[in-house]
Amino acid sequence: MGLIFLFIIMKITAKQYGQYLYQITSDKSFDQSKLKDIIEKFVITLKNNNDLIKANSIVEQFVKIWNFENKIVEAEIISAKKIDIKIEQLLIDYIKEISKSDEIIIKKEIDQNLLGGVVVKYRDKVLDGSVKATLDELKNKLIK
Repeated sequence: MGLIFLFIIMKITAKQYGQYLYQITSDKSFDQSKLKDIIEKFVITLKNNNDLIKANSIVEQFVKIWNFENKIVEAEIISAKKIDIKIEQLLIDYIKEISKSDEIIIKKEIDQNLLGGVVVKYRDKVLDGSVKATLDELKNKLIK
């Protein structure tokens, strides 16, 4: 009776590809002039592994890793109307402080369903300073 070998081919996740790409490009000895060649080889690897469909997810993962390692936070500020530049700067400074980041990239959104206030989203956190959330919190305190 012969031996049967079971080969399990592990699929590489978008996060693993993103980590690999980050490791290559962030190495201190990395030669920027070779970036095009590295990207071409990386894409060929994706093609050979039938993983080209993961390209957008890989880029998203790479950006997440890059931002984390470089203390950059992408934040979304959602408000009922356009917020004053001074208020925006206060929010940016607050996010920098609580996230211990050096740079904040802001995406602003107007949501006319909000009664007022702001909702700030960054990383996996949500700071809900909307009027509705404040009223709900007050209601819950009064009920207790």
